[in-house]
Amino acid sequence: ETGAGINTGLGSSQPLPSDDEEKATMFELDSYLELLYDDLQAKIRGTGLILQLARNPDNLNELASNESMLSAVSRVFRDDWKKSIDLSTNIVYVFFCLSTFSQFHFIIAHYKVGSLCMQVVEHEIKRYDSLSEEVEKKKKRVKMDPDNVEIKKDAERSRKKLLTLVKKQETLLRVAFYLLLNIAEDTRVELKMRNKSLIPMLIKMLERNNEELLILVISFLKKLSIFAENKDDMEKLGIIKKLLRIVPSKNETLMNVTLRLLLNLSFDPGLRDLMVKEGYLPKYIALLKDESHRVMVLCILYHISMSDKCIALFSYTDCIPTVSRPAVDCV
Repeated sequence: ETGAGINTGLGSSQPLPSDDEEKATMFELDSYLELLYDDLQAKIRGTGLILQLARNPDNLNELASNESMLSAVSRVFRDDWKKSIDLSTNIVYVFFCLSTFSQFHFIIAHYKVGSLCMQVVEHEIKRYDSLSEEVEKKKKRVKMDPDNVEIKKDAERSRKKLLTLVKKQETLLRVAFYLLLNIAEDTRVELKMRNKSLIPMLIKMLERNNEELLILVISFLKKLSIFAENKDDMEKLGIIKKLLRIVPSKNETLMNVTLRLLLNLSFDPGLRDLMVKEGYLPKYIALLKDESHRVMVLCILYHISMSDKCIALFSYTDCIPTVSRPAVDCV
């Protein structure tokens, strides 16, 4: 099994049906496949029912050996992913369930699901950017003409449209990136993804506020950051500045994985200096008081202290008293 240890809440993002909703059974799989040859709403319903089956690990072997199902679902994905975010989410989620087990990764590769997922992510990023730009323009129009009721209503409609898009995108983006993370255990696949601009996509996600999405994205960046060329790409894309708003975080998992990424990045002298320039030092010092993050922060601070330019800055902080206090207490 892959992807273990990353708690992104995926299990709760697609709840199982309640008593009054349609429940899927393996016996009806053929009828669900027939829905994939119908209109868009039928395809959404059919893929939703197949997803119910895929979320039960006991069904995965049978689903993975059903070529008719795999071919039909991948065909709909390839042909119709732009038509509905709900349809895309259902299908990506089905393949994500398979991707959680390494023995099914050949299926993901055979149907080129990883490549399609990257196309979907790129498309959704563009949609978000376009709608965000529209919202900002309408905000400016409201400021220029604050008494115009119609302009205000139009701006509010666009704002609500953006919020709806973000909510729908978050599940799709999480499940798509998680699938990509799972299949990236093969470094050859990881390299292909890097060459298709995976890192800029991940860095773009750091602007989002959904903590489960951020945990997943930062976990992926941490994995990628061990290679110098990936770390250099992250530096060019402003990763140190983008992570600043996350430190500190009340979410323990998010804080932990962010510090792990920063620790990886702190092996680079230029990035260490950038951390100091961007104002990380007082944030790190404050985190020393938190026992759960203390060791990680000490490692980062040790790396920063290796720079002659930065070591003098420690005398203006509470670092030395904070670090030495536990030792004094033990005497």
